[in-house]
Amino acid sequence: MLKRSEARNNAFLLLFECAFQAEPDREDVLRLAAENHEIVVDDFVLSVFHGVLDRKDEIDGLISRYCNKRTVSRLSKMLLTALRIAFYELICTDTPTAIVINESVNLIKTYDSPESASYGNGVLASYVREK
Repeated sequence: MLKRSEARNNAFLLLFECAFQAEPDREDVLRLAAENHEIVVDDFVLSVFHGVLDRKDEIDGLISRYCNKRTVSRLSKMLLTALRIAFYELICTDTPTAIVINESVNLIKTYDSPESASYGNGVLASYVREK
């Protein structure tokens, strides 16, 4: 059983792979991950992976609303992927808000830049304040 932060990281890697395709083949992405034994996929990883892809348009609309002068298409794929996971968790799970934001910022710091992490934190904080 994975720790939640490890599971989020694995979901991030799978979703990042999908970020380069308009209509990703989910089963193909999961199959390749399993064949390479590099990404462990548990129930939480699957729920985030499928949940984000199922609600991508809705989530991207929320991200766009809180991006403050940037369009979703101008965000780096790493930042966008981490924000998609965070918004999915905020609207579809009972994970505490502080944990969602902290985990998202950590993912962005790991895969993008401190500046992107700060920006992502601001996007999420704007959503939470209004919610």
